[in-house]
Parts: sequence; C-alpha cells; structure tokens
Amino acid sequence: MIPLFTALALTLICAQSEEEFYTVDYLQPPEGEVLEVGGMDFMGDGTLLVSTRRGRVWWIENPMADNPADAKFHIFAEGLHEGLGLKVVEDRIYVMQRGELSELLDLDGDKVCDRIETISQAWGMSGNYHEFAFGLPIDEEGNFYISTNVGFWSPEWWHGVSKELYRGWVMKVAPDGTMTPLASGVRSPAGLGFDAQGELFYTDNQGDWMPVCGLFHVQEGSFFGHPASLRWTDAYGNGEQVPSSLIPPKAKRTPPAVWIPYEYSRSTGSLVPDTTGGGFGPFKDQLFVAELTNGLVFRALLEEVQGQQQGAVVLFRQGVGSALRVRFAPDASLFVGMTNRGWGGLAPGAGLARLRWTGKTPLEYESIHLKQDGFELGFTSALSATPEASSIVVRDYDYNWWWDYGSPEMRSRALTVSSATLSADGRKLRVVIPGLKAARNVRLSIPGVGLLHDEFDYTINQMPEGPRTAELVAKEVAPPEVRESDEEGWLTLTWADPFGAWEADGWKLVDAVLDPGNPKQFLETPGNGALVNSGTPISDFRSKADFGDIAFRFNFMLPEGGDSGLYFMDRYELQLVDDPSACCGIIGAKGPRVKGYRGPGQWHKVEGKFYAPRFDAAGNKFANARFEQITVDGVMVVGATECNGVTGGAISNQEVAMGPLRFQATAGLVAMGDIRVKRLVDGEQVSDGYAWQALDVGLSEAADFELRGRFTLSDGGAAALEFHVPADGGTGMSLLLDHTSAGSSRTGSINGFEPITTQFLQPGIPFDLLLRSQGNQVDVFLNGVLINTVAGSGIGRGTFRLLPEVIPGTQLKVEDLEFHTF
Repeated sequence: MIPLFTALALTLICAQSEEEFYTVDYLQPPEGEVLEVGGMDFMGDGTLLVSTRRGRVWWIENPMADNPADAKFHIFAEGLHEGLGLKVVEDRIYVMQRGELSELLDLDGDKVCDRIETISQAWGMSGNYHEFAFGLPIDEEGNFYISTNVGFWSPEWWHGVSKELYRGWVMKVAPDGTMTPLASGVRSPAGLGFDAQGELFYTDNQGDWMPVCGLFHVQEGSFFGHPASLRWTDAYGNGEQVPSSLIPPKAKRTPPAVWIPYEYSRSTGSLVPDTTGGGFGPFKDQLFVAELTNGLVFRALLEEVQGQQQGAVVLFRQGVGSALRVRFAPDASLFVGMTNRGWGGLAPGAGLARLRWTGKTPLEYESIHLKQDGFELGFTSALSATPEASSIVVRDYDYNWWWDYGSPEMRSRALTVSSATLSADGRKLRVVIPGLKAARNVRLSIPGVGLLHDEFDYTINQMPEGPRTAELVAKEVAPPEVRESDEEGWLTLTWADPFGAWEADGWKLVDAVLDPGNPKQFLETPGNGALVNSGTPISDFRSKADFGDIAFRFNFMLPEGGDSGLYFMDRYELQLVDDPSACCGIIGAKGPRVKGYRGPGQWHKVEGKFYAPRFDAAGNKFANARFEQITVDGVMVVGATECNGVTGGAISNQEVAMGPLRFQATAGLVAMGDIRVKRLVDGEQVSDGYAWQALDVGLSEAADFELRGRFTLSDGGAAALEFHVPADGGTGMSLLLDHTSAGSSRTGSINGFEPITTQFLQPGIPFDLLLRSQGNQVDVFLNGVLINTVAGSGIGRGTFRLLPEVIPGTQLKVEDLEFHTF
C-alpha cells in the first residue's frame, strides 16, 4: 500500500496537469452560508435544487453561468431532518430525510415550499448519530431507491448494529409509498445510482466487514457482507435474533463489481454515468464516482464477465474538495456537491464545485477489458510507441473479510508481463500477463508513455473462460482476537460543555470551514464542530486540570497561514502551523520526519504520548521530558524525542512534574476539537501505605476517607454515590454519575457545589473513580486525574449509600469498591 503522504504527493503532481483538460470552479453561496450538500438535481429549466445535511433545500438559479458568481441562491425549504438525497421528477421535488422519503410542494408558484407530503417512513430510526439515510435515484417505473446506515454504539463502537427495522438495507419505494426491501449486508451506503444501461449500483464505505470501499451491483436478494441487517430476514426471525458481530454469517455474499483501493478512496459517495454524448470528453457511459476524504472524482469502467459485474477504477480529477455527490448538468458540466463535517476530507469541505471540459482530450485509458491471459487496453488517443513489457508494473492481491475495521492488501504477488502489442493505430494495447486468476485485484501501471493517469485497479470476480468460481476477493479468514475497547482510561475534555474544563476567553464553539472567499480565515456558522480562537479579547485555551504522563489525541484544522501550538506543562510545544515541514514537530527538539500535515482547510487527527520530566527530592532534574509516537492521521511524524530546552514557564519541584495543557491563541488562527487524554502509568504500582478494605455500602462509616472503585454506567443512565449520610438516614453529600444527554451536572459533580459540566467519560466504558474527603475538602479523581475540588465548613460525617438508578433503566456495574480512613 502506498503511504498516505506519498499518495498525496502524487495527487498534487497529477492535479497540475489535470487542470489543462478539466477546470474546477466553485459556486458562491450567500455570505455566511455553508452548503453541506447531501443531494442535488435539476429542474426542467436548468434551476439547480440542493438538499443539505442541515435540513435545507436551496433553489439555485443560473447555476451554469460562465461566471459561477452569477448563480442566485434562495431557500426553498428548511427544517428537514437532514437531506442526503434529492430527486426532481417532471419538476416535482423529492427529498430523502433520515426517517422519511418526502415530496416538497410549492402550491402557489413562488419558489418556496408550502407543504411536505410523506411518501414513506417504512424503516426504523433510533436516534443514533450514524443512522444516515441516502438516495435518491428513480427508475423508469417511478420507483425510488434508498439506502440506510447501520448504527454504532459505545462501548464496542467498531461494530455496526441494526437496532431498528431495515437498517443496513437497500430498498425500493413505489410511487404509492409501498416499500420493498431489496438487498441486505450494507454498512454505510452513501451513494446510489444507475449506470447507462439502467443497472442499479451503490457504494459502501470501509469498516467492519468491509475491507475497503466498494461499488456494488444491486439485485434483489443480494447480501453484501455486513451481518447486522440480517436481523430483518426470516433466518433471524425478522427481528427476534441479533446476528453475531464477530462470527461470519452463513448467508451467501454478493461481491462488489469493484473493490476500490484505499489510496483512491476512503469515503465513497454517489455515482453518475456520462450520458452527455461527448460533451464531457471521451468517456461515454462510464461511471464518475465521488470520493470525500481524498477530495476527488474517479472513473469506474465496468464490464460483465460470466454474468457478473466487475471492472476497473482510474483516478480522474483530484483536488476538487470533499465530494459526496456528482450530477451532470444540462450543459454537460459535472456538478460536485461537497460536505465533510464530522467525516473529514479535503478542503473545500462544503459547497458546490463544477467540472468543465476544456475541449482538449487527455491521454487516458478509454477502455479496460479482461482477457484470459491479460488485458486489452484502449486509449483516448494513440500511443507514440509500444511500451516495453518490462516497464509495465503489475501485481495482484486480495483482502480479508472479518469484523475488524477494514483490511490491508493481503497475499500480494508481483506479476510479469510477457508481451505488449500495440495496434496499428496506436489506440489498443494487448498486454499478456501469465498467472492471472479470479478472486484477485490487479494493479497495473504503464509509466513513461504520457498517460495522465497511468495506473488502474481491476477487480477480477470471474475469469472470461472456464468454470465460474465461488471464491471471493475478500476472503473469509480466522478472525482477529476479540477486541477490547481502546477507550478505557481516556478523559474527553471537550464533550458536552467544551469550556467547562478550560480557561478560554474569546474562543467560540461553531462549525468552521475554510472561507472560500478568504482562505486565511474560517467561515463560521452556528454548530458544535470546532473550537476557534476568533473572538476578542482572546486568551490561550488552558486546562484547569494538571497532567503528568499522558497519552493525548485531538483534532485540528488551520487556515492558510494558521499558527498555534499545544503546550504541555506550559513548557513543551507541539507545533501547529501551516507548514508541512514543521507542523506537529516539537519546538527545540525534533521536527516531523515525514509530512503528515496535508494543508489548510483539512481536519487532522493527532495522537501521541508525553512523559513529564523527573526530579529528585531536592528539585534536581534527572530525566528530561519526552514525546513518543506522534502521528497525524495515522502517519508517524515523530518517533521519539527528548526535550532539553523549554518554551514556556516554570515547573514545581516534585518527583513527577505536572502542569496544564495549553493551546496557543495569539500567534494565528486554529480550529480544534475532541481533545482527549489518558493518564499513563509505567511499571507496577507502588503501595500507598493505606489499609484499603472492601466497602459495604450503607454500613461503613467514615470521617476522613478515600474511596475508590471501577464503575461502568450505561448510555443515558444516571446514578449517585451518597457519602457522609447522617445517622438518621437524612440527605448527605452526593457524587453524581451521569451519562444523560440533558443533564447540566456531569459525572464528578457534588451536590450543592459548582457542577461539572464537561462530559469526561464515555457511556459503557469502565472508568476508575477515587473520592477523597479530608477535613473540609472533597476531591474527585476520574481515571487518575483530579477534576473537581469542593471545600466548605458544611462537610459532615456519616455512612455511604449507593443510589444505582437515579433514572429508571440505568445499568450500573461497580467493581473493586473499597475505602480507607485517614
């Protein structure tokens, strides 16, 4: 697999020449508006309708103007529950909402929706964040086609679950609203569309039971591999039994027409055939497919081999933005709808792009046909010479099919080209490759002959001759070891109230994307997707808690020229700057060894470990601070480095130093979010010398004490631990445990005192709690970190009492509950 940074470098090289053949421009929405495009289609007069994830439908007049600034926007409808699909049928407007297929009616002709009619609500919805619903192609009989996501819940957030009816299905909805479930086994089916021959396809996204993204041919009764949706079949009692998330089901899998390499696509969107009659270049009837994460459009060249769809994918136009939707316009330009909020992707992260052919034909693969002993390759124009067989690079590989998230390329083989024969007109190349076989993906490139994109990847489901095989590219293999949650021990420092755990004057909680009109700043809209230092007066974003040795992770985005940094203990800086050669290096210690930073306007995830310096009893340092395993989007940028110098303030003398985290606010703009830390403990724990004993809640009485235990609280649950309960059974002090979404007091709050408003813990994930009451002060530690201190003369003495169900239905598990007295 090509490393991510190498693939991105290749992207930039290709994009420079792509512009010669296909230009990209961007429509300009009203000032301050962010178009998170979920669906789009054209009215008969050329007006463009766009549905958004924010529940609006925009009416866009003059969208095909030579100057994209001449397009005129107004709101046609709003208040919808997302809009991840839109279709216009004879100027009637249909939208796919999360829980409903709807028709939007303009009764008086003023180009504003007056009424919303329900077509169908024949699938379930639990409220889980991941239960998206997509659409909305229509066939010649007027049937709509829709698809639904599975959901994901803590603590096993990597297992997709179908808790509600027909989650994880592709469905057909007749004009009268009658719904027919067509195909199961889908995971995150973001794109649906017909090819030029009227065959239905959908795209799925890499994850559990999906080794990489795929392009699937939809036929009634198909099962595409994700087991959760089988719950709604006869074999599982139509909802009575839940399929295993770990054991492969016995249902027969339908493979995709194409497995799309990870380097090409990590979040595949919709697809559309080129039916422009040559208006968009030499790619008649080929599928153009949107890709969100890498911000590009690629081509799919399909063929039927022994009754099964299969074919190749080739990059087409890169550097477009976070593409989720593609749609050809009446003028043969290709409109691209973009969004990446919460998903991550190449900037621009929202809006409308338009790809236009310049009239100049690139040298590209025009056709790719599998032969029993190789490939027949067609080109858009003649090659000047026959490439040497030894210069053609070929390998094949397959994937694992299992419950883990995705699969690397497996069982790869280098293949040899024995001959390459060019036709007399230079437009066809016959490549002979001994050893090709079914149930493999083949990667082939022909460098040095002038191809704009010299590589393709072909999925061989069947060979053209001989018996059909039942073997699949994605092989059922022994599953990996059962995965334990990697979220244990972590504290989420910006959930619920993102300011509660920080001192943060001038920071705003908004949704932010790169401003297309001024890429040196962010376009901010109401939302909760980013913390941005754009207010006044401004101060650094500084944690109230102190930390020593920690693992850390956070997300960040910079505009052009953006500059910030994350300081550990007010001294040691991890640099955040719009410079790939410096971003995420450690000031004064080590720069990044590779370029993990991908540029302005893109969200990045940073992970790593920090170890505080050590001091002896006299305050003499005997071990420097150090950083280890700093990654950006999974790319290791700093393996390990010690910090001899400092870039901040003083350290108190203690055996292991501690200090706050601090994001710099004054050097330049930054957007960040989802900051998490986990206390690191090296080696065996040394006894604290106290006589800990098991706690019998309700019987033990203590004056000054420490209590500790391991707790697991269900999603939406709330419980309390009362302490210092008076002998008469009255009300004592309460430590709140809260995983509700509506509560204003979160886990760690003490009744009668300033509440904790940040949600430090994730539902269903075990956490360590320590409660200390000494003198007139009470301290609360979560996962080893002090998050709350209250003091007052009213702190009394008494027994303990556990209230496990403040909210009915709460599931609370308590382990190793013990205490000692001072």
